[in-house]
Amino acid sequence: MAPARFLQIREIHRQRDASTIQCLYFPENPTNEERALSATSAYVAQFYSQRPTSPQRSQTVPTPRATPTSAPEVESFTQAAMRAELHSIREERDRLRCELVDSRAEVADYRELQTELARARARIATLDREMARLSAT
Repeated sequence: MAPARFLQIREIHRQRDASTIQCLYFPENPTNEERALSATSAYVAQFYSQRPTSPQRSQTVPTPRATPTSAPEVESFTQAAMRAELHSIREERDRLRCELVDSRAEVADYRELQTELARARARIATLDREMARLSAT
């Protein structure tokens, strides 16, 4: 009896948490990530749309088209193409983030070397002054 009651309580908590999250979401105020996804989706969709919307395409030259398909198939093709494009964009973003981390590490190393060089120059100047003082006596 206790495990069933425990599972029932857990399910109630899960539903309450899901409801709370849904209530806190304001679609009129999207997050930056949602804005970026929306913009990217719109950008990708313009390249995979079935009707010519781009002003660069000539209306006099017939565009080769596949055989007519139903709307769900076209939508799934468009969605698959968009997912593939988004995947490649995310991979590029991750690669650039890694490069950024590496660049920041190089900059930190460079600054550390500059600091060590300044200390070494100061030490050399101190030793030069001490040698000059000892030579003068």
